[in-house]
Amino acid sequence: MRLIVPILTLLLGFAGALLAQNEPAFPIGEQWQFPDARTLGMGGAGSVSNTSAAALLQNPAALAGNEAGLHLQLSPSGRKLEERRAFPIYDRFGSFLTDGIYAVNEHWFTQVQGGLQYNFETIPLLKSLALGAYSEYDQNYTYEEEVRENDFEREQAPFAYNKLNYDGSLTRYAFGAAFQPAASVHAGVQVGILNGELKDERSIIFVRNSDQNIRQENTRKLANTPLVAALGAIYQVNPYLALGSHLRLPYTVDYDVQPNSFGASEDEPYSESIEYPMLLNVGLEYRGQQAFQARLNVDVSYEWWSQVDVTRDNAVAADGFDDVVQIKAGIEHLFFEQVPFLVGIQYRTTYQDRRNTRLMFTGGSGFTGRFWRVDVAAGFSKVDYRASDLFADALFGGDRSANAIDDVTENYFFGMATLRVNIKP
Repeated sequence: MRLIVPILTLLLGFAGALLAQNEPAFPIGEQWQFPDARTLGMGGAGSVSNTSAAALLQNPAALAGNEAGLHLQLSPSGRKLEERRAFPIYDRFGSFLTDGIYAVNEHWFTQVQGGLQYNFETIPLLKSLALGAYSEYDQNYTYEEEVRENDFEREQAPFAYNKLNYDGSLTRYAFGAAFQPAASVHAGVQVGILNGELKDERSIIFVRNSDQNIRQENTRKLANTPLVAALGAIYQVNPYLALGSHLRLPYTVDYDVQPNSFGASEDEPYSESIEYPMLLNVGLEYRGQQAFQARLNVDVSYEWWSQVDVTRDNAVAADGFDDVVQIKAGIEHLFFEQVPFLVGIQYRTTYQDRRNTRLMFTGGSGFTGRFWRVDVAAGFSKVDYRASDLFADALFGGDRSANAIDDVTENYFFGMATLRVNIKP
């Protein structure tokens, strides 16, 4: 393989690699919304029964179901992504032999979410007010790949490193109110604004000749104030069954993007507009009648991704997305002293390709004090898909035209703890 490649060829090929990348879904993002440990422990279900400030990210009508008083909530969490990339290896007769794993990345990312809520007992209609800060889209991602000669007869050190880093997130600062217009009916509204900044950096670092290094960086700053609004309602059918639904309205995020290709000609800034679709969710909670109560929560949601697109300088840059279906189910089993045991499962399609489905398994528990409660939960999800090489071999004089598509495996692990403090009037 040739090590010396003209800088223009590298830049052109590198730009092609940028355009070809669509997983993970930067800068659109992928939503893993778990506002507290209870929600994570039930696979994302519980929109009808989660009466804490976390309802701001689910069904705001559920806020009305909490006890009167002041409620504080804090949820630190961690997310681990293990990614493996492999390419097919064939023998001289063209028969498939095995997949050659050439890149393994494992990285942890952390964040903190939380909210404050007050529930009234003397006001006839208004039942609750809440505010909080929750993650809307966590875009953090890190990738590193070692580049070696195509010589499998001897062990060799890397002569270059390919690096990709996404940094930033969009946080929703939400305010919500819940009402009780009738004895068995709760209604709620949530309004939130998004804030954040995104940055992506892609680089090729040569070990022996730093003059060949290439680095491209894009900084995205919000050009508008995205407004996220949601409406919800819950109907208590009987002491054992509650039904609910909430609607999140579509919204648009506008960015001013400043690219910078170090060592190349000056880059022109551009505008980028990303539309996010309407979401409709229906949910239920069924409470068993046995002594150690089991509570079944089910949520089904639909997102109209086919109705939105991404524009760059007012020209369509990406469209043709697939609508997304999510099915979430969880059981909260209460033992002695109201100690919960949580299990959950989540199934969903992806907007990039509805054939790429995700299945997630979760579990959790907790314990309660006099005026506080701590919940802990964890979840695991795996997805396999095929995608273009993030850094094409042509950048280094190689040729993978016969097998240019990678097999990618992503393993996600989520962990979260939630502290709740309740101060009764």
